[in-house]
Amino acid sequence: MTAVTKNEYYTKTVTDYTHEGMGVVKVDHYPIFVPDVLVGEEIEVKVIKANRKFGFGRVKRFIKPSANRIDPPCPYYYQCGGCQIQTLNYAEQLAFKKGTMDKSINRMAGLGKDINPAVGMDEPMYYRNKSQIPVKFNNGSVEMGFYKPRSHDIVDIEHCLIQKEIHNDLMVFIKELLNKEKVSVYDEAMHQGLLRHVIIRSNNDDSEVQVAFVTNGRKNVFTDINKAIIGTFPMVTSIVQNINPEKTNVIFGDRTDVLYGEDYITDTLLGKKFRIRARSFYQVNHEQTEKLYRKALEAADLKGDEIIIDTYCGIGTIGLSATDHAGKIIGIEVVDSAVEDARENARLNGAENAEFHLGKSEEVMKKLVKEGVKPDVVFVDPPRKGCHPEFLEALAEVRPEKIIYVSCNPSTLQRDLKYMNEQGYDISPVTPVDMFPQTNHVEGVVALELK
Repeated sequence: MTAVTKNEYYTKTVTDYTHEGMGVVKVDHYPIFVPDVLVGEEIEVKVIKANRKFGFGRVKRFIKPSANRIDPPCPYYYQCGGCQIQTLNYAEQLAFKKGTMDKSINRMAGLGKDINPAVGMDEPMYYRNKSQIPVKFNNGSVEMGFYKPRSHDIVDIEHCLIQKEIHNDLMVFIKELLNKEKVSVYDEAMHQGLLRHVIIRSNNDDSEVQVAFVTNGRKNVFTDINKAIIGTFPMVTSIVQNINPEKTNVIFGDRTDVLYGEDYITDTLLGKKFRIRARSFYQVNHEQTEKLYRKALEAADLKGDEIIIDTYCGIGTIGLSATDHAGKIIGIEVVDSAVEDARENARLNGAENAEFHLGKSEEVMKKLVKEGVKPDVVFVDPPRKGCHPEFLEALAEVRPEKIIYVSCNPSTLQRDLKYMNEQGYDISPVTPVDMFPQTNHVEGVVALELK
């Protein structure tokens, strides 16, 4: 292998992307990862770090830029860590996401499956219905924005292109109020000061918006601020204070107090209503979530009398979307507040054929089967780390005819699919869904059928 060393320059063509969206150039067989370059571009690259097996580089000039290259529309793009692929036009972003899924499913797992084109968004901007905005005091004023890559330094932002406009308006308005009222701001290093984060959530048509102040301690200094918010933004129907006194980078604490209105907002997804609280898990892109769930229901191909077990069910969104198309929905979730929310959402939608159980999916599912429940379909929508090994073992033991796997991480998806394939399940073509345009994340949906 060629000895590549730091500070060397090479002229190379970008041949591939990493799953993080960096370009790959090779010196003989040695890969160098370069941010903000596109496949097919000829570039001059400077090596800035050289490990034994791979290096990192910085583009010095574009000799032949790609026709798919665009100037990042966001002025903060090169400082902020929120988006990674704004230099790619949207067609290239979708191609990159399909490629990410293909590498995981076929190169890593060797499953030899077709990957469908990535399901894109009509207008791939202003989609985030949840903004988690850290707050910092710097040079005599309050800063709010997003973290720089791999750091806790904040980029002070006035306008984010991927969060909804109402969030941008509220963020700027709240920042002015915090400065005016001289609200004490949390200092991470000292573990002192009050306000840690501002969380903004909105429903699909912005008719209900929630503001949550996350504070280090119970002191409520928000009376005048809340009055100003409500006076200017009548769509704010919920203001809460979440108390997190711990020395941690976990955002939320256990206790939430209502300062104004309800402790939830209500959204409609595929015709079903959902109450969303400050700590509820709810997909951040409404348009794409509906597409994702439609793909999942399509793949399940329900006849109307099936028993469905919905594992890792959260507040019940996927399961409740299926209640009109199935005989019975049984949701399982390990977070007790989510189970309460799911039961409430079932009542809200008059879904008498839905029930929700608290506990680990692998334990509850096995218990239900012992009690005589025979699931026809199991929905699986795990967190980024994928399914717990014990859960996959339980799934193989229960042997449902069909499993619909919704994934937010291709690398754990391929691992889980490989295991289930070995347990006797055929795997359908995988459909990537672009839930987070402008970022390197991709979701996917895939059906597994018992051979």
